[in-house]
Amino acid sequence: MKVFIDSSLLVEYIKETKIELLEKLIISDCQCCTNAIVYSEFMFYYLAVIGGKSPLSIKESKKIKETIKSHNPIELFSNFDILPIENEIIKLSYEMMSKYNLLPNDALILATVQINKIKNLASFDENDFKIPCQSEAINLINTISDLNNKMNLK
Repeated sequence: MKVFIDSSLLVEYIKETKIELLEKLIISDCQCCTNAIVYSEFMFYYLAVIGGKSPLSIKESKKIKETIKSHNPIELFSNFDILPIENEIIKLSYEMMSKYNLLPNDALILATVQINKIKNLASFDENDFKIPCQSEAINLINTISDLNNKMNLK
């Protein structure tokens, strides 16, 4: 079963608030994938969480290198297939922004899922993805119970 991992799972994981769903996905038989948008969103939040201040403040104080050197977040991404963002994804994301009132990154994520024919999106951003996922026949997974139900049905 293919599952697209949204940045919300990764951010909660590094904040150590909601770690169970991502851990279960990583150890499961699921093929986990993501894209560069998720990496960018995650790294932005990672700088803030690990650095203890805004990413812009860390940049201005020229402390990005020492902030990311203290921890290695890249290891986390070795668990995922990184999907490319091609022209047709960009075109579809523009349509999805309008259709579902999505911000650009969320529209790019949804378009990536759609173009790659992935039927499962793991995200804690239920407010952003619930209606678009229902409309596009994509399973929104935001709990271990959701994951267990989908794994049992595969």
